[in-house]
Amino acid sequence: MKSEIYEIPYRAELCYKKNKGIILPENVPYIGMGASYIATNIFRYVGIDILPEKAAEYYNYLIKYRNPANGVLISQSGQSSETLWCADYFRSFVAIANDPESELVKHKNCKQCVYLHSGEEKYFAAKTYINTLLVLFLGFGFDPISAVKVLKKELLHFEDCGIKMGELIRKHVRWSRKSSVYVLGNGPNLATAEIASLVLSSITRMPVTAMSVSHYDHAFVETAEKALVIAINHKGPEYNRTKNLLQTVKKAGGKTFEIDQPLVDSLYSPITFPVIFYFAAEYLANKLKVKNLYKVGQKITKVKPSDK
Repeated sequence: MKSEIYEIPYRAELCYKKNKGIILPENVPYIGMGASYIATNIFRYVGIDILPEKAAEYYNYLIKYRNPANGVLISQSGQSSETLWCADYFRSFVAIANDPESELVKHKNCKQCVYLHSGEEKYFAAKTYINTLLVLFLGFGFDPISAVKVLKKELLHFEDCGIKMGELIRKHVRWSRKSSVYVLGNGPNLATAEIASLVLSSITRMPVTAMSVSHYDHAFVETAEKALVIAINHKGPEYNRTKNLLQTVKKAGGKTFEIDQPLVDSLYSPITFPVIFYFAAEYLANKLKVKNLYKVGQKITKVKPSDK
């Protein structure tokens, strides 16, 4: 797992170089599941007019009303069942995937493929998630080269922060299985909170809940006494509110951990912050002796459609 995380800077730079100059459409659905869907939500908070949709809900509840002509379908493996269901209904779509030979890319309605260049991943899709973000930033006219450089230069810093976070989570999990763990984010880093929740839940085998700082402040804060609250705090309009909320949690008897140094402009912090959580997950996997990351489900989700 650690070797795959260490490969993130190289794969990020490769993805950046290979995809520089791409153009992605606006005002169309962006369809995905899991991390592929989470990545698209960042761009609602940076002024990009797209329609992020979970593939399963889009297929089961919305597609009959939309009659979509064009869209962007994202599947890191190119094999996720729900995204493939949607592919049949788009007359033309752009595929974002890591496997150029996958079923999604080979689909008859795929008119363009953007390849993620993430290499093989046996554990969680760390490299692929970061590269999905890079592709989306590039496709919408941003230049995330500063984040790519920080990934190359500051990986050990992120590892150190991840180990500290992982140890705090380990102690908290040992202290009480009934206690809660929250990861809070704001704006574009709501996506970071969600990807952290996904990764940490799979490692700890207990629910880790992601939400915004403001949403937590509405009633969820009443769980603070036995909670561990991890806050992703980039410089922005909710920076001080986040710090004040963490003080409230501490006073109520909860534990807190704040990460507020992405070492890059806040706009690109969703590219660098996730690496800290990947290192925390790797640390926890070793300490908790997690031998099989996918014990109940599978890394690639394949299911039959309910009504096709």
